Amino acid sequence: MKIIPLLFAVTLPIVIPVACYSQSFSADIVFLDANGHTASLNNNSEPKASRLFVSKEKMRLDMGGPDGTILLINAADETAFALFPAKKEYQALALNFSEYFRVHDPEDACRDWQKVSAQKIDCKKAGYEIVGGRQALKYLNDRRSDIGPSALWIDPELKFVIKWEGGGKGAELRNIHEEGQSADLFTLPLDYDVPKPAKGISKRFSHK
Repeated sequence: MKIIPLLFAVTLPIVIPVACYSQSFSADIVFLDANGHTASLNNNSEPKASRLFVSKEKMRLDMGGPDGTILLINAADETAFALFPAKKEYQALALNFSEYFRVHDPEDACRDWQKVSAQKIDCKKAGYEIVGGRQALKYLNDRRSDIGPSALWIDPELKFVIKWEGGGKGAELRNIHEEGQSADLFTLPLDYDVPKPAKGISKRFSHK
Protein backbone atom coordinates (compact mmCIF):
# COMPACT_ATOMS: atom_id res chain seq x y z
CA MET A 1 0.00 0.00 0.00
CA LYS A 2 1.27 3.43 -0.82
CA ILE A 3 2.06 5.54 2.24
CA ILE A 4 0.85 9.14 2.12
CA PRO A 5 3.51 11.53 3.54
CA LEU A 6 0.94 13.90 5.00
CA LEU A 7 3.31 15.42 7.54
CA PHE A 8 5.71 16.27 4.71
CA ALA A 9 4.18 17.18 1.68
CA VAL A 10 -8.34 20.25 3.01
CA THR A 11 -18.40 27.16 -6.28
CA LEU A 12 -21.39 28.01 -4.71
CA PRO A 13 -22.98 31.17 -6.15
CA ILE A 14 -21.28 34.38 -5.11
CA VAL A 15 -24.50 35.53 -3.43
CA ILE A 16 -23.92 33.16 -0.47
CA PRO A 17 -24.23 35.13 2.79
CA VAL A 18 -20.92 36.20 4.30
CA ALA A 19 -21.75 34.23 7.47
CA CYS A 20 -21.38 31.00 5.51
CA TYR A 21 -17.84 31.84 4.43
CA SER A 22 -16.52 30.92 7.87
CA GLN A 23 -17.41 27.35 6.93
CA SER A 24 -15.93 27.43 3.41
CA PHE A 25 -12.52 28.61 2.23
CA SER A 26 -9.45 27.78 0.17
CA ALA A 27 -5.77 28.35 0.95
CA ASP A 28 -2.20 27.54 0.01
CA ILE A 29 -0.31 25.25 2.39
CA VAL A 30 3.35 26.14 2.84
CA PHE A 31 5.48 23.56 4.65
CA LEU A 32 8.10 24.70 7.15
CA ASP A 33 11.34 23.26 8.50
CA ALA A 34 12.41 23.05 12.15
CA ASN A 35 13.48 26.71 12.07
CA GLY A 36 10.17 27.95 10.67
CA HIS A 37 11.61 28.55 7.20
CA THR A 38 9.86 27.48 4.00
CA ALA A 39 10.85 23.88 3.24
CA SER A 40 12.10 22.80 -0.20
CA LEU A 41 12.34 19.42 -1.84
CA ASN A 42 16.07 20.02 -2.41
CA ASN A 43 18.49 22.91 -2.74
CA ASN A 44 17.48 23.61 -6.34
CA SER A 45 13.71 23.17 -6.07
CA GLU A 46 10.87 25.58 -5.51
CA PRO A 47 9.27 25.64 -2.02
CA LYS A 48 6.99 22.69 -1.42
CA ALA A 49 3.34 23.77 -1.41
CA SER A 50 -0.14 22.30 -1.55
CA ARG A 51 -3.73 23.57 -1.85
CA LEU A 52 -6.48 23.14 0.71
CA PHE A 53 -10.24 23.43 0.11
CA VAL A 54 -12.73 23.30 2.99
CA SER A 55 -16.52 23.26 2.96
CA LYS A 56 -18.16 22.71 6.36
CA GLU A 57 -17.09 19.19 7.41
CA LYS A 58 -15.47 18.32 4.06
CA MET A 59 -11.84 18.88 3.15
CA ARG A 60 -9.72 18.41 0.03
CA LEU A 61 -5.92 18.51 0.09
CA ASP A 62 -4.17 18.76 -3.27
CA MET A 63 -0.63 17.76 -2.40
CA GLY A 64 2.26 19.41 -4.18
CA GLY A 65 4.19 16.23 -4.98
CA PRO A 66 5.04 14.99 -8.47
CA ASP A 67 2.29 12.33 -8.50
CA GLY A 68 -0.49 14.85 -7.76
CA THR A 69 -1.99 12.87 -4.87
CA ILE A 70 -5.28 14.26 -3.53
CA LEU A 71 -6.82 13.63 -0.10
CA LEU A 72 -10.60 13.79 0.39
CA ILE A 73 -11.87 13.87 3.98
CA ASN A 74 -15.45 13.97 5.21
CA ALA A 75 -15.52 14.35 8.99
CA ALA A 76 -19.31 14.04 9.12
CA ASP A 77 -19.25 10.63 7.40
CA GLU A 78 -15.91 9.69 9.02
CA THR A 79 -14.39 8.80 5.64
CA ALA A 80 -11.05 9.60 4.05
CA PHE A 81 -9.62 8.68 0.66
CA ALA A 82 -6.36 9.17 -1.20
CA LEU A 83 -6.80 9.78 -4.94
CA PHE A 84 -4.08 9.04 -7.51
CA PRO A 85 -5.12 10.95 -10.66
CA ALA A 86 -2.34 9.55 -12.89
CA LYS A 87 -3.67 6.01 -12.33
CA LYS A 88 -7.33 6.92 -11.74
CA GLU A 89 -7.22 4.96 -8.51
CA TYR A 90 -8.22 5.66 -4.92
CA GLN A 91 -7.51 4.17 -1.53
CA ALA A 92 -9.39 4.37 1.78
CA LEU A 93 -7.45 5.85 4.71
CA ALA A 94 -7.81 5.95 8.49
CA LEU A 95 -9.54 9.13 9.63
CA ASN A 96 -6.71 10.49 11.81
CA PHE A 97 -5.54 13.84 10.44
CA SER A 98 -4.51 15.94 13.42
CA GLU A 99 -2.79 18.58 11.27
CA TYR A 100 -5.92 19.97 9.60
CA PHE A 101 -9.37 19.88 11.20
CA ARG A 102 -12.33 22.03 12.17
CA VAL A 103 -13.20 22.85 15.78
CA HIS A 104 -16.60 23.58 17.30
CA ASP A 105 -15.37 26.16 19.80
CA PRO A 106 -12.01 27.88 19.12
CA GLU A 107 -11.82 28.90 22.79
CA ASP A 108 -12.11 25.26 23.90
CA ALA A 109 -10.56 23.16 21.14
CA CYS A 110 -8.72 20.53 23.18
CA ARG A 111 -11.57 18.03 22.90
CA ASP A 112 -11.64 18.35 19.09
CA TRP A 113 -7.87 17.93 18.89
CA GLN A 114 -8.00 14.81 21.03
CA LYS A 115 -10.80 13.39 18.88
CA VAL A 116 -8.78 13.56 15.64
CA SER A 117 -5.43 12.58 17.19
CA ALA A 118 -4.10 9.05 16.79
CA GLN A 119 -2.42 9.33 20.19
CA LYS A 120 -3.24 10.71 23.63
CA ILE A 121 -2.41 14.40 23.99
CA ASP A 122 -1.99 16.72 26.97
CA CYS A 123 -3.61 19.85 25.55
CA LYS A 124 -3.59 23.38 26.89
CA LYS A 125 -4.48 26.81 25.48
CA ALA A 126 -1.52 29.19 25.14
CA GLY A 127 -3.23 32.44 24.10
CA TYR A 128 -3.55 34.52 20.95
CA GLU A 129 -0.87 35.05 18.30
CA ILE A 130 -0.83 36.55 14.80
CA VAL A 131 -0.37 34.02 11.96
CA GLY A 132 -0.14 35.40 8.44
CA GLY A 133 -1.89 38.60 9.48
CA ARG A 134 -4.78 36.73 11.11
CA GLN A 135 -5.46 36.40 14.82
CA ALA A 136 -5.20 32.80 15.99
CA LEU A 137 -5.47 30.83 19.23
CA LYS A 138 -2.41 28.72 20.00
CA TYR A 139 -2.74 25.29 21.61
CA LEU A 140 0.11 23.14 22.92
CA ASN A 141 0.49 19.41 23.43
CA ASP A 142 2.77 18.88 26.45
CA ARG A 143 2.95 15.18 25.63
CA ARG A 144 5.57 15.69 22.92
CA SER A 145 5.85 13.16 20.10
CA ASP A 146 7.27 12.87 16.57
CA ILE A 147 3.98 11.35 15.39
CA GLY A 148 1.71 14.38 15.53
CA PRO A 149 1.77 18.14 16.08
CA SER A 150 3.07 19.60 19.32
CA ALA A 151 1.46 23.00 18.63
CA LEU A 152 -1.59 24.22 16.72
CA TRP A 153 -2.89 27.68 15.80
CA ILE A 154 -6.66 27.90 15.25
CA ASP A 155 -8.38 30.75 13.41
CA PRO A 156 -11.51 31.73 15.40
CA GLU A 157 -13.32 32.93 12.28
CA LEU A 158 -12.58 29.85 10.18
CA LYS A 159 -12.78 27.51 13.19
CA PHE A 160 -9.91 25.67 11.55
CA VAL A 161 -6.21 24.95 12.10
CA ILE A 162 -4.14 27.46 10.11
CA LYS A 163 -0.72 26.44 11.39
CA TRP A 164 0.90 23.42 13.06
CA GLU A 165 4.34 22.40 14.26
CA GLY A 166 5.77 19.10 15.45
CA GLY A 167 8.60 16.63 14.96
CA GLY A 168 10.86 19.21 13.35
CA LYS A 169 8.23 20.01 10.71
CA GLY A 170 5.30 22.33 10.27
CA ALA A 171 2.90 24.01 7.86
CA GLU A 172 0.98 27.26 7.56
CA LEU A 173 -2.08 28.28 5.56
CA ARG A 174 -1.50 31.33 3.38
CA ASN A 175 -3.53 33.26 0.80
CA ILE A 176 -6.75 32.31 2.58
CA HIS A 177 -9.90 33.09 0.58
CA GLU A 178 -13.23 32.79 2.39
CA GLU A 179 -15.67 31.72 -0.31
CA GLY A 180 -18.06 28.93 -1.22
CA GLN A 181 -16.52 25.76 -2.71
CA SER A 182 -17.87 23.55 -5.49
CA ALA A 183 -19.32 20.24 -4.27
CA ASP A 184 -17.42 18.48 -7.08
CA LEU A 185 -14.13 19.19 -5.30
CA PHE A 186 -15.08 16.79 -2.51
CA THR A 187 -16.67 14.00 -4.58
CA LEU A 188 -14.97 10.67 -5.24
CA PRO A 189 -14.66 10.35 -9.08
CA LEU A 190 -16.89 7.63 -10.52
CA ASP A 191 -14.22 6.48 -12.99
CA TYR A 192 -11.61 5.77 -10.28
CA ASP A 193 -10.91 2.17 -9.18
CA VAL A 194 -9.44 0.57 -6.06
CA PRO A 195 -5.87 -0.68 -6.78
CA LYS A 196 -5.60 -4.43 -7.26
CA PRO A 197 -3.21 -6.39 -4.97
CA ALA A 198 0.19 -7.10 -6.48
CA LYS A 199 0.65 -10.61 -7.85
CA GLY A 200 1.92 -13.09 -5.31
CA ILE A 201 0.49 -11.24 -2.31
CA SER A 202 -2.21 -13.02 -0.35
CA LYS A 203 -5.63 -11.32 -0.36
CA ARG A 204 -5.69 -11.37 3.42
CA PHE A 205 -2.87 -8.78 3.40
CA SER A 206 -4.38 -6.63 0.64
CA HIS A 207 -5.83 -4.17 3.16
CA LYS A 208 -2.46 -3.30 4.68
